[in-house]
Amino acid sequence: MAATSRHIPMVVKTAREIFRTGRSREYEFRKQQLQSLVAFFENHEDAILEALHKDLHKPRFEGLIGEVFMVKNDAVTALNNLEDWMKPEYTEKGLLNKMDTCMIRSEPLGVALIIGAWNYPIQVTLLPLVGAIAAGNCAVIKPSEVASATADLIKTLLPKYLDEVRNS
Repeated sequence: MAATSRHIPMVVKTAREIFRTGRSREYEFRKQQLQSLVAFFENHEDAILEALHKDLHKPRFEGLIGEVFMVKNDAVTALNNLEDWMKPEYTEKGLLNKMDTCMIRSEPLGVALIIGAWNYPIQVTLLPLVGAIAAGNCAVIKPSEVASATADLIKTLLPKYLDEVRNS
């Protein structure tokens, strides 16, 4: 969910409440959110590149390689590995625990606050989102106001693809 600075405390509170429902922990939910993020990039590549050019005069090639493809590739990698990443990792046992099942289970921690940077407004904002989604966390996105066209694009278009709580 995208938020302005003055709305962040309320949005974080709401995101924590949603996290407590356990919905973001489920494999199918994470998979769907990552697929939707990939679709966001596929459907709005030109709009993203136009916003990057408007904010930073970033050439198309640099925007594609350094921003769009980087995040999209990370999301596809997460999709391809998500099921394995979610499996418990069985560990060696000492004599005291020989009869036990010992494993490391990765669990989401809650809510990530992602604060974007002006110089790579897509990459620095949405790359951590991929990790947050893959890990089963909720996220609050605060794009850089310096890259206003990109921030507006994220605020306007991304909620159409990802589940969100809007408080703006």
